[in-house]
Amino acid sequence: MRNISRIFSIIIVSLLLNSCAKKEEKDDAQTPVVTVKTAPVKFGAIDNKLSFNGKTIYLKKNLVVSPISGYVRKISVKFGDKVRKGELLFEIQTKENKALESSATGNMGIINVMSPSNGVISSLSITETGAYAVEGGSLCTVAESNEVMVQLNLPFEFNSLVKTGTRCTLVVDEDTKFEGTVFQILPIVDEANQTQQILIKPHTNKQLPENLNLAVEILKARHSGGCLIPRSAIMTNETQTDFWVMKVVNNKLAIKVPIKKGIENNDTVEALSSGLAKNDRVIIEGGYGLNDSTIVKVVK
Repeated sequence: MRNISRIFSIIIVSLLLNSCAKKEEKDDAQTPVVTVKTAPVKFGAIDNKLSFNGKTIYLKKNLVVSPISGYVRKISVKFGDKVRKGELLFEIQTKENKALESSATGNMGIINVMSPSNGVISSLSITETGAYAVEGGSLCTVAESNEVMVQLNLPFEFNSLVKTGTRCTLVVDEDTKFEGTVFQILPIVDEANQTQQILIKPHTNKQLPENLNLAVEILKARHSGGCLIPRSAIMTNETQTDFWVMKVVNNKLAIKVPIKKGIENNDTVEALSSGLAKNDRVIIEGGYGLNDSTIVKVVK
């Protein structure tokens, strides 16, 4: 009788344990698992750069004038042409030669006007033959294209960031960037805008046209050995006074880690006092609104 009772008790306990196990499996199956993407925490240098608008200018321009009064007999160039020093630009015919042009006067009274330097015809004052040019009158301008500079009107409050020889980055577009060096700082401040004109020498083999708008990036600060995390991993409250990231532990548990922001740029933020380690991974997608210690599923 005692053995039958013991067997009955074992059966009851087994049924209860089996029921509890099935309930736990059911509860686990109903618990939602959040799918997230992660990125590694990195350590290295990060720069804080300020961006300003600039434009290209030709620093040296040579005005070509008529050496005598006369008629423009020939124009050998047009606007935008590249010319070399000593190349023929215009032929000027004196009034006397024109009056006697039916006679055999040869080249007497024909004055050749040559280019004073290598460069580009940046302006053309006379575009048709037969026009009358007075002595000293403008014919064209030859801009020396190898003397191209980037003109930056820098707000004076940032004057301390630049000096002659300071290196910067010149950005034409996303695919075209090159270095530049501060060539000259003009000792004049615009009264209305309180900006100071800075001339920057670009370091590129690319031919830059005049009046090309580009961005000038100047280094404000640089931190080495910082804890760097993707900007997409940063989360904040409504007032943007508190910041944190969600660190994934054991590839399944999301832990909230408060941080303080340091230097930041378009895609990376320096995390200060975070306690994050080199091999840690943080959520960059799917982490919005997650509570601390949430079960997650990491996908590539």
